[in-house]
Amino acid sequence: MSYNKKRWLKNTLLSFNNVLLVSPDVIIGASFLIFFTMIGSWFRSFHLGFISVLLSHCAFSVPIVVLMVLPKLQEMKDSMVDAARDLGANSWQVMKDIILPFLTPGIIAGYFMAFTYSLDDFAVTFFVTGNGFTTMSVEIYSRARQGIDLEINALSTLVFLFSLFLVIGYYFISKENRSKRLRKNRLKRKKADLT
Repeated sequence: MSYNKKRWLKNTLLSFNNVLLVSPDVIIGASFLIFFTMIGSWFRSFHLGFISVLLSHCAFSVPIVVLMVLPKLQEMKDSMVDAARDLGANSWQVMKDIILPFLTPGIIAGYFMAFTYSLDDFAVTFFVTGNGFTTMSVEIYSRARQGIDLEINALSTLVFLFSLFLVIGYYFISKENRSKRLRKNRLKRKKADLT
């Protein structure tokens, strides 16, 4: 494939990726509702419920993860992969020992962003939730319409504390990764000074 075709394909995929980021949630939810209803008319066994919610959450979480992982991938030097190949590593070893450890901070950040966005999402989920299945955000909304009670307050507090726990966990994970990089850089400088 020529360079121009690769570049065009890359730009096209990134443009499609950004469509879900810039579209309003109501439009995304209505689009998924139409899409899943159409699938349900073709396949009688498909109904709105867990599968439709799962697919829609995956669809709007992928662009967030791409935005977190893509800068790390672009930051990675090709020479690292080439060096591993020169040393006899196969494709699986390159992926496991070089690429994944380098992308891990971006993957973790993408996971946390996608998880919190999925946990918080109401509009898309409200459209694609079927009978007999509900998510926490839809349940809180439906109960709040009936009047605020102690269960909603307790549930909201638990969600807040869980999100706070995730943020603190991510802070310590990123802090540890940063300190490992600093120690590694200090050791490289000391070795360079000794030689």
